Amino acid sequence: MFYEDYRVGQSAHLGARAFTRDAILAFGRAYDPRVLARAEAGGTKLAASGLHVACEAMRAIIDWRDRVQREKIARGEPRPPFGLSPGLKALRWPHPVYEGDSVAFTLTTVALRETRKPHLGLLTNKVIGVNEDGVETLSFTSMVLVARRSS
Repeated sequence: MFYEDYRVGQSAHLGARAFTRDAILAFGRAYDPRVLARAEAGGTKLAASGLHVACEAMRAIIDWRDRVQREKIARGEPRPPFGLSPGLKALRWPHPVYEGDSVAFTLTTVALRETRKPHLGLLTNKVIGVNEDGVETLSFTSMVLVARRSS
């Protein structure tokens, strides 16, 4: 989408991701050995790495963006180039994600700002993940430079 297509307060439901024991262990083997140590200790439900939850949120954003792009192409609308991201802020995990949990992600536009470059605008989004019980498990703010239609 172009910068002009966004509105402050608009939200997109990005879909949900299931966190199975096998997926949590696979992520742990690849990226976070603390998960494996907790699994070996046994006793309680296995908690996913916070980075695993964040990666699933990013994957949900990419899948949503690609779906929106395909829909625009199918309607014959121009496809904007993908923007660059200056980064994330306030990455938090207020509640653990356990094996068997499903986390639904939502992206909400919280700010739009013009830049010195007439062909780009700065978009700020808040991403939140909520488990099946309605408990927030992840939140962060992301910024992305988005192409302007009127450049």
